[in-house]
Amino acid sequence: MQDDILKTLEVLAMPRGTVVVDENLANLAPFLEKKGIRVRLPPKGMSDEKIAEDYLPNRIFITNNSKDFVDMASEYDIGIIATENVVKDPEHLAKIISNAIKSYSLWGIRHGYVLILKSDNKHSLKPLVD
Repeated sequence: MQDDILKTLEVLAMPRGTVVVDENLANLAPFLEKKGIRVRLPPKGMSDEKIAEDYLPNRIFITNNSKDFVDMASEYDIGIIATENVVKDPEHLAKIISNAIKSYSLWGIRHGYVLILKSDNKHSLKPLVD
């Protein structure tokens, strides 16, 4: 019986998925990881095209510069979480992001989209289709 409980706890503690965080939001990483989200950080100074090519296919990208990546989103099946319109306190922002990922079931979306976060939690999800 105890083994079954431990297996359940291990499953519940497993990370929910992997996101890529833009370098200007790197301070979010520890707060997202506390929420069970794996974080990858591209090297500083990498070009947007190289980030999209090497890190973003079929992943969620959290950025404060979403307009720079929207055109690439459908080509690489990138999910973009745009943070331009929300508070920049990293702990609070990580909570908003985690809740939005769950609310919009973002782990299951496999095509390009942008989720525009808003401080009032009235976020906007837009599919990006070629």
